[in-house]
Amino acid sequence: MRAAVLRAPGELTVGEVDNARCPKGGALVQVEACAICPSDIKMFRKGHRDLSYPRILGHEAVGRLVEVDAVGAPPVGSRVQIWPGLVCGACPSCRNGSDNMCSQQGIFGFNRDGGFAQYMAVPPESVQRGLNVVPAGVDADVAALTEPLACCVHAQEMCRTAEGDYVLIIGAGPMGLLHAMLSLSLGARPIVVEPMDMRRKLAEQIGADVLEPSPTLADEVMDLTGRGADVAMLATPAADMSAVMRAMAPRGRVCVFSGLPRGDDVRPIDMGQLHYRELTLVGAYGCTSRSNQQALELISSEKVDAARLITMETGLEHLEDGFRHIEGREGLKCVITRF
Repeated sequence: MRAAVLRAPGELTVGEVDNARCPKGGALVQVEACAICPSDIKMFRKGHRDLSYPRILGHEAVGRLVEVDAVGAPPVGSRVQIWPGLVCGACPSCRNGSDNMCSQQGIFGFNRDGGFAQYMAVPPESVQRGLNVVPAGVDADVAALTEPLACCVHAQEMCRTAEGDYVLIIGAGPMGLLHAMLSLSLGARPIVVEPMDMRRKLAEQIGADVLEPSPTLADEVMDLTGRGADVAMLATPAADMSAVMRAMAPRGRVCVFSGLPRGDDVRPIDMGQLHYRELTLVGAYGCTSRSNQQALELISSEKVDAARLITMETGLEHLEDGFRHIEGREGLKCVITRF
């Protein structure tokens, strides 16, 4: 089969590799679409201390089941979206619905070969939680954006976003824009802060209020809302935590959604704001299998128009072009659709 194989940081080859095989008790998927995540680019450029080589990257995958050796799995021929978590199913986190916190967690494209290949082998532990049937009428490239949306679903659930809430979103990259669309679907009112004109315009077209980054951010948010933001999503590592906290309504919830670069992960927090206004600070990492299912339902019902974020589709041999498309920040999501 053809695959894009990372052999070392910066060393990516596209060519023939041994065919993926259906694991005992698992399934084999013929990949139809796999979207690029910034984490794929990070591993390509810099590697990771826990990443073993060679490795096929890609965890935002959709494809057709071509072989199944598991009871209760969707039938052969089903189009499925694959939740990327590899979990034990038995630890306290898995049992209480927080399987993104599994004590033995792995991830497709990191601990196991992923979706930048013609075929993916799905192990037994992923069959029940990880294979989500894509409804007829939903294109594979759009369904590939399920996992990014699921991360937003999980974060907004952690923050208890509700109808009528003002949701302050710092950053209008793909995740920030998905947060804006998700907020609207919940009956909330998104306010997007973004320096790039093109991305502000897109956020405005989606239906969000938009602001440019400014030292007067808190005042501008107060002017818009009359009370401050009820929820804040830090969808970029460049977010100024203290400025965001000053823009919050009493009992507001601030979510650290975007990962921070190693060595730059200690940020000042205004403890006075946290204390006197009873703010809640939460983290949100990845997504649960349940939030993944919810995200696919949101895309299938067109409550979230994920398709508008796809700015490039290309073949496996042009994967590095897709990386550059995203790194240049003029594009949003690139999906590999030809293998």
